Amino acid sequence: MQPNEMKKTNPPKKTSSYDIKKQWHWGRAMRELRIADFLKDGRVLVPGEYTGEGPATDDGTGALRTVGGIQVGAADYATGMMWVGRKLREGDLPAKPD
Repeated sequence: MQPNEMKKTNPPKKTSSYDIKKQWHWGRAMRELRIADFLKDGRVLVPGEYTGEGPATDDGTGALRTVGGIQVGAADYATGMMWVGRKLREGDLPAKPD
């Protein structure tokens, strides 16, 4: 290699730890609901029709989880509201134009 030739180097690729597809809300139809409407015996109980994966309850951290541990929502007791996501199904989104 000649002294006036520079060695071309590639900068290291940035690796991001945030992947939207790995987040609990990816692929879900979200809706905001009042916590008070879903209280039963002092606990939040969200019916399966809202999650698409069975009933969900608060896990003690504000996350709404199914019996299998799948996070399907988040409760904010300070505002009295919660976000609940139902898995998207065929027909939920408009079809591609022809």
